[in-house]
Amino acid sequence: MKIASLIAALVATAALTASGQEGVVQDVKHGAKKAGETIKDGLETAGEKTKEAAKTVGKKQKRLPRP
Repeated sequence: MKIASLIAALVATAALTASGQEGVVQDVKHGAKKAGETIKDGLETAGEKTKEAAKTVGKKQKRLPRP
């Protein structure tokens, strides 16, 4: 959903640039940048959680008895 918002914002920016509405273009660019930052933050959070989960699994596997 966030990626779709980013794409829509970028398309709107291109359309508004062609018509020369600078104030609106700046607002759309800001919105697109904010959406991109939100996506980046979400991916970083997911990466951190994956890393934590991998550490937890590794610790649990070390505790399992070996055959």
